Amino acid sequence: MELHGLSAVLFIVIHLTVSRADELTLLRDEIADIRNILGHQKEKIIQLESVNEALKTKIFEMNENNEFLKNKVTDLNYKNEVLENDVKDLKAKRAKLDEVLEKDNSFSPENTMQEKTTESSELSRGRRLLLTNSASPSVEPIAFYAYMSKSEPAPSVHHTLVFDVAKTNLGNGYNKYSGTFVAPAAGAYVFTWTINTNPHGAHFINLMVNNAVVGGSLTDTQDTGDYDSDSSTVVVALNTGDSVNLRTTSASDRAQIYVDIHAFTCFSGWRI
Repeated sequence: MELHGLSAVLFIVIHLTVSRADELTLLRDEIADIRNILGHQKEKIIQLESVNEALKTKIFEMNENNEFLKNKVTDLNYKNEVLENDVKDLKAKRAKLDEVLEKDNSFSPENTMQEKTTESSELSRGRRLLLTNSASPSVEPIAFYAYMSKSEPAPSVHHTLVFDVAKTNLGNGYNKYSGTFVAPAAGAYVFTWTINTNPHGAHFINLMVNNAVVGGSLTDTQDTGDYDSDSSTVVVALNTGDSVNLRTTSASDRAQIYVDIHAFTCFSGWRI
């Protein structure tokens, strides 16, 4: 009886041990499956993060392109206004010329036929010269001076600076809403600017002509309580319709573009 009872106990122990081993095997298999699933999920997360980063870059580029297109549309609208004004001026000159010609035709001079022919020839020549000069570059002075009326706390990169107070705008080349100067006539131009910054940080400023960099300056405040003021001057040849503006660069960092009654942040240009 004792041997039979011992055999039964051993059988139970062996059975429990096998069952326990099977449970451990199943548990290890489940853990391996979970680790495999987690590995796949981690790879998927990495892929999604990569796609998300690419989308962020694409959105940033699209925002930059959108800003550029907005400025371009503003410039085109302004150029259209300039052309419409030129057409109005040309029509007014044509009307005055026609009035002069009508008066001349209604007048009966006592001169000879040769004198009449000479006068008519000279008048026609003057008409041609007037029409030709109206289409040629303006001889009137072209110059502008504008400044910011308020500070810009944190301009983004490739941000066009808008100097919204135009004190001088001879030739109507400067647009205070877009911050862009459009050359009314070809020639050599001088552009100068002064940028004030505060607090700690730096702004690299580029002078852009038709989206090409032709000049630049750096304003860099060393400490939190510092103020900095830097200026630069560029001489450049422009064609009629060329656009010029100032913008921040990708290296700009943190600083506020500072404005108050004692420190004007300004932009000027004139044809020489």
